[in-house]
Amino acid sequence: MKGLMFMEMLLITMLIVLLYDHHHHHVIGKECTNIPTQLSSHTFRYKLLNSNNQTWKQEMYYDSSDHSHHHLTPTDESAWASLLPKRGLKQDEFSWRMMYRKVKNPGAAGEFLNELPLSDVRLDLDSIYGQAQRTNLEYLLMLDVDRLVYSFRVTSGLPTVGKAYGGWESPRQELRGHFVGHYLSASAQMWASTGNTTLKKKMTAVVSSLAACQDKIGTGYLSAFPSEFFDRFEAIKRVWAPYYTIHKIMAGLVDQYVLAGNSQALKMVTKMADYFCRRVQNVITRYTIERHWLSLNEETGGMNDVLYRLYTITGDMKHLWLAHLFDKPCFLGLLAMKADDISGYHANTHIPIVIGAQRRYEVTGEPLYKEIATFFMDIVNSSHMYSTGGTSVREFWSEPKRLATTLHTENEESCTTYNMLKVSRNLFRWTKEMAYADYYERALTNSVLSIQRGKEPGVMIYMLPLAPGSSKAKGFHKWGSKFNDFWCCYGTGIESFSKLGDSIYFEEARNVEAGNGHGLYIIQYISSSADWKSGQVFLAQKVEPAVSWDPHLRVTVMITSKKVRIPSHICVTYV
Repeated sequence: MKGLMFMEMLLITMLIVLLYDHHHHHVIGKECTNIPTQLSSHTFRYKLLNSNNQTWKQEMYYDSSDHSHHHLTPTDESAWASLLPKRGLKQDEFSWRMMYRKVKNPGAAGEFLNELPLSDVRLDLDSIYGQAQRTNLEYLLMLDVDRLVYSFRVTSGLPTVGKAYGGWESPRQELRGHFVGHYLSASAQMWASTGNTTLKKKMTAVVSSLAACQDKIGTGYLSAFPSEFFDRFEAIKRVWAPYYTIHKIMAGLVDQYVLAGNSQALKMVTKMADYFCRRVQNVITRYTIERHWLSLNEETGGMNDVLYRLYTITGDMKHLWLAHLFDKPCFLGLLAMKADDISGYHANTHIPIVIGAQRRYEVTGEPLYKEIATFFMDIVNSSHMYSTGGTSVREFWSEPKRLATTLHTENEESCTTYNMLKVSRNLFRWTKEMAYADYYERALTNSVLSIQRGKEPGVMIYMLPLAPGSSKAKGFHKWGSKFNDFWCCYGTGIESFSKLGDSIYFEEARNVEAGNGHGLYIIQYISSSADWKSGQVFLAQKVEPAVSWDPHLRVTVMITSKKVRIPSHICVTYV
């Protein structure tokens, strides 16, 4: 048994050794490809799966020769040779923690800023942010528990109640269940932000219903689709991103535990992680680790991110092991070598992988992953970002610095903005560089607040059109509907409007023994109040609405903080 565990642990470290050789500046590996790239688009996949054109399906699934993205996946042979222990060493010496310190950077990642908890921040309900939050709360309360879990009950063999929702949550769609995961996250965030007791009861009922489904299946598996989807995924056969949906469900359960204290949710997500650990281990045992990484050409969401989060809660090394195996080497390797070669990639497949790499840096202290995230943000910001703060055209990154030719109705997928905000937020927490906070403000204002249609609950957009004279009501997607679309951007949308208060106030722990106390950063000027418990201060800020005839931003703060961000476009007069 110990020998098996040792073999498992050796397999994991291949990623680090082969991603980037700081001494020799080369990588040893085989080519792998994202094929076909069009299938990375959720919009395209939805149209294809629901088409009756069998010739088209044959061409896309079996005859495609679009191998335009060649990159590197480490081989088992080279990795194994570099990590084989010297003869005579006892396997017991290679416990995962000891191995971690020897192979990885032993130092801590450092001290980061921490956001004030959502439960300690309240938005001004009369502000545009407060109104957007309230509109979203109304939508979350509209959604029916039985309809949300309908396909989960079908999969587990439990009786269903009512009928399923439509769109991407329809029982006919392979991505079904993804929105339910987002709902778990959004409702936990909204409850923390508002304390709404009705929502608390509803989200707890969803968790309980899903627990019954998981218990009925009995293996730890939980999804709205059968586990056979993963048989296809592991065989490199066509299937619509099953790990993408699993990530959303697992992240939702972690949020229910962290933000709402639901211990049942933690037990459920732990069972899920253990189930998928066994599946991935089986793939590596039957084939190779290369085969597992090849399967990651299908979108897997932020599996690495949620598993690193889970590891920080459980301390279970299996969860850390599995997180490493979802750090997609053929993409992170490019960034580690500082190669600006992301054109043509599906944006929202890869941004969550970078977020997971950021989480890895915070968990392990490996500086390579800080460099990866910093470089990624730099190239997106300098070469692939519109003035609004959004990125992507028809879900993909286009040629660098040629964005003027891409303006039409299918710009700025909302999911990409949701995830780029996470990237920039983490970088600000690490570095305190105001450029990242400025970006956050720009993208939040232009590319998040803009996706709701006024005060209509449940009406949002997929893409933000940027062509001159274009309209959100025209184009391919137009405005979505309350119960019959459930695009990926509906899921990230309900999350975005549930956590508007999470990036306004950040605190910095200092050396209390030296008498330095704590510091508070106010990085977004949003009408709100904060109960800063560690500083024993209640703080409120009131922001006057901006008007075209007044060039000044007018903010009233009840108490002055020593750490206040001044945006680069703001001139402040002290009186």
